[in-house]
Amino acid sequence: MAENPTPASAPTQCVGPSFRAVADKPSATVSAVVSSDNVYVLPQTPQLIALLSMIRNKDTERADFIFYSNRIIRLLVEEGLNHLPVIEKNITTPVGRTYNGLMFQGKICGVSIMRAGEAMEQGLRDCCRSVRIGKILIQRDEDTALPKLFYDKLPEDIANRWVLLLDPMFATGNNISAPFPCSSLCTSKHSQTFP
Repeated sequence: MAENPTPASAPTQCVGPSFRAVADKPSATVSAVVSSDNVYVLPQTPQLIALLSMIRNKDTERADFIFYSNRIIRLLVEEGLNHLPVIEKNITTPVGRTYNGLMFQGKICGVSIMRAGEAMEQGLRDCCRSVRIGKILIQRDEDTALPKLFYDKLPEDIANRWVLLLDPMFATGNNISAPFPCSSLCTSKHSQTFP
């Protein structure tokens, strides 16, 4: 007769969203506190904190850094999409049942701030097929410290689209909150940012 194995003792620390006391939970750090009604910070989930830990580790190899950065970018894009307006839409399933679903209201596009924003384009394409992507190149004017537009290539109908501004170097948000040098973006439906 086989012996019953001794059950493993329970871990001293639980896992999951409550694996640490709230005061002890790590969170992403930002250069300065961004306080605005239209700025949202990704929820500090264990998954996000683990991904941030991997890309911040000095021993992480380049291929792993790219892989985990792309995962974070995709989470960010998906969270941005969660804030777009939707309308109800009833559809018929393959088995003939009605499903009360949702669909996005209006069109979207991405605008990447060159060059860093281009790293986020694939994450947007992975979430939204055939999405139009524009580009802008801005630099800080040395005299005024304001953003200065050097180049823009935007969808012609950008004023009728929700714009996902792609910029992984968000930091304080000054480029977005300052008077923006691209009037086409200012007249678009863009109204929320996600650092």
